[in-house]
Amino acid sequence: MNNNFFTLNGKKYVILFGNLRITILRKENDKLVLLNEEEKKEIISILNNKSGYRYDSEKIMQIINSNNVLDNKGYLSNFLQWLENIIPLECRENFYNNIKTLKTDLNLDINFSESISETKNDYQENCEYNGKENTIIMTKNFMLQTGKIAQSTKKTADFFWKSYSKTLLHELAHMSSSHYDVKTGILLCGFDKFPSEKEIDKNRGLTEGFTEIISMAGIPGTIEIASGYYIEASLINQLIQIIGVDVFIKSYFSNLGTKFLESKLCNIIADPELAFQLFRNIEINFQIRNLKGKQSLLGNIQLLLLDYLEKRCEKLIENNKLREVNEILKIYEQMLITPEKLKIMDKNPDDYEGLVESITKFKNLQEKLSPKLVNIEAQDSVRK
Repeated sequence: MNNNFFTLNGKKYVILFGNLRITILRKENDKLVLLNEEEKKEIISILNNKSGYRYDSEKIMQIINSNNVLDNKGYLSNFLQWLENIIPLECRENFYNNIKTLKTDLNLDINFSESISETKNDYQENCEYNGKENTIIMTKNFMLQTGKIAQSTKKTADFFWKSYSKTLLHELAHMSSSHYDVKTGILLCGFDKFPSEKEIDKNRGLTEGFTEIISMAGIPGTIEIASGYYIEASLINQLIQIIGVDVFIKSYFSNLGTKFLESKLCNIIADPELAFQLFRNIEINFQIRNLKGKQSLLGNIQLLLLDYLEKRCEKLIENNKLREVNEILKIYEQMLITPEKLKIMDKNPDDYEGLVESITKFKNLQEKLSPKLVNIEAQDSVRK
């Protein structure tokens, strides 16, 4: 195939093939010359645009427009299109099917002069996704409570809409990861299976934590400490540094439970019982989150995660991936639950046995690995 070229900004660019690679050069005075950096960026931008998503986005809009019980379609479409892009291709059909019958009550026309009703539910549970009925309700109480909190902030409107958007995206993520079987009455949602007598199927803490991570990623600038699932999200963010986010995305949207996650952990420490214990502790810690008094679950979870982190870092160092280890440690430190963070959440740090030990253990790991990471700059210079 000869004479492959295109014209951009009045200049001729020639495409050459060889060794299963593509080379693009500019033709100038009958000679082929290398592209400058500006040309490279512009051509890469053109050849790697995301027009491939257009088909799916059009599909989403067709489904949204055909749903006669969905309110505020224009407002919802932005959230749904963002979710579509992070959902694995093999899981999107379930996502599209759920949108077809999704019913929402967004309460965007709320009158903020109304009084807040008495409720036994906590702050987050004032909004919910019902997997069996495929409905999302943003309750009036949630709107009024959020509005009241927003009044105490410097940027009232900004705080309110970020809080509202994050909560709505949280519920839409639940919808995206849910599959309800009418025949069996079984609902799969994220990592959770209900009803089930098996302990391994009970993963609401894991599900809520990762759902919150998704909502925080979709709404930048969210005040994370105000989240009702901050602890769960922090623990999962620690896990992500150990086994990667792709494992979570696949498991969450494919309703794989914890099996895939456990297999990845066993690649680091070959002990299935240890992995099982980790996820059971995460679930129990979630279920007892409102109890007062001493507990050791949170501290033990962080201590066990640090065992995995240490082995993970050692393997990376063996493969000379020093920069990756350095980045993991930086992010991991920010994700640790500390006594200071518990105080902000109005919890007594003294009730959480093992928590201080886990912070100390992380610092000791940093000190242990730091001599091996001093060669990062030298490694980078060799790469250049």
